[in-house]
Parts: sequence; C-alpha cells; structure tokens
Amino acid sequence: MENYNPLLIDVLPYLTNRIKDYFISKSRFDLANQVDNLRIKGLCECGEPDCGSFYLIEYEENEEKLEGFPFEEIGTIEVYEGRIGFIEIFPSDFGYEIRTTLKKNNISY
Repeated sequence: MENYNPLLIDVLPYLTNRIKDYFISKSRFDLANQVDNLRIKGLCECGEPDCGSFYLIEYEENEEKLEGFPFEEIGTIEVYEGRIGFIEIFPSDFGYEIRTTLKKNNISY
C-alpha cells in the first residue's frame, strides 16, 4: 500500500494561507505557487511536544542548496533546490496546536 501524504491545505488551511501570503508579500511567486500542492511527509523528529515543525520533501542536509526564510515570528521556512521542504514552527502554544493537529491526521515521524 502506498504511503499517503495529505495536502497541507487539507490539514492546516489557515497555516497554508499564511505561508502563501508570506511568499506573495516577498514577491516570491515561484514559492507561493507551490503552497496549495504541498504534501506533508512527516513531523520533526525532535520529540519536543510544543514543536510544530514538519517536512514536505525528503532531502539531504546540504547548506549550499538551502535557502531559509524567517516566517513571521513563529518559525522559519526552508527551501531546498527551489522547493519548499521544511516548515519550522518554534516550540510554543501554536507549535503544540500544529503538532496535535498533525498527529490527529496520522502524520508521524
């Protein structure tokens, strides 16, 4: 059976729209256009209960190909080779809410 990765917009529509608006405000339409089709691959593996971070693609750590964006004051967005790959949501009440929502949707490490 193929592993099903839900669309970000189906699981976290509010966050999806915030991410899209963020990239539009930065005139990064190439990234804003990706947002509606992003699929959640898994939770951050740190184990912190208040961490809401999650992966959208699988990639190797290679700082030369990584572009980071400070996302509002709640986290960062990592773009790898032109693809949005990781949403870091700092440990917080919002992070806990995101992590809880992802787990309820059977998204794990």
